[in-house]
Amino acid sequence: MSDGQMVHMAPMRVAVIAASSLVRASLQTLVEANPALRFLGSAADAETLVDCLAGSVPDVVVTDIEPDVSDALKTLFELAHATPALVLLSDDTDSDWILDAPPADAVAILPRNAMPAEIVVSIEAVAAGLCVLSPDILAKLLAGRKPPRETASGKPFEALTLREIEVLAMLADGLGNKEIARQLDISDNTVKFHLSSIFGKLGATNRTEAVMLGMRRGFIMV
Repeated sequence: MSDGQMVHMAPMRVAVIAASSLVRASLQTLVEANPALRFLGSAADAETLVDCLAGSVPDVVVTDIEPDVSDALKTLFELAHATPALVLLSDDTDSDWILDAPPADAVAILPRNAMPAEIVVSIEAVAAGLCVLSPDILAKLLAGRKPPRETASGKPFEALTLREIEVLAMLADGLGNKEIARQLDISDNTVKFHLSSIFGKLGATNRTEAVMLGMRRGFIMV
């Protein structure tokens, strides 16, 4: 692809599940206002949503009902062999379900009063395979997890995902966020999410340190 060619990505397909018709309407307006998103439909529960979609499978479902809706979605979308990523809006962040495995491969857990921009960024993030958690929820999850693997020196670290390794390699090549986003066909915000995850896993405080630690641990070669 030449530098003069533009990449036109299909909008991310978003559906909404919310008990309140006002909440459904508000989320629909939010999705329809963003050209990178396409609204598929909404309903008060998962089963009704599937009937409403008539076979279409969204990339992301935004819901404000109980998190066990994810199990219903997995069952109801089983025939399509696809489970949408989830953006969960909940004020019940003290419940034990937060300590269980995330209800989808990619999930965002936000407060019900999250800002519209936060919801949009979270939709983009989970569509890219990321998880989005508030600092309080993240701290709770980390407190209940097993220690990560350790290096030969005894210092703990976590493995990077394939996409994170791609981003790290581009950092090593001196690429900026916008160029990384262009080459990977993702948004600038998604690049920032990847960088944040990379820095956290490697224990790096800046881009140069991340590259050095990535080389030292064998994730990249330059």
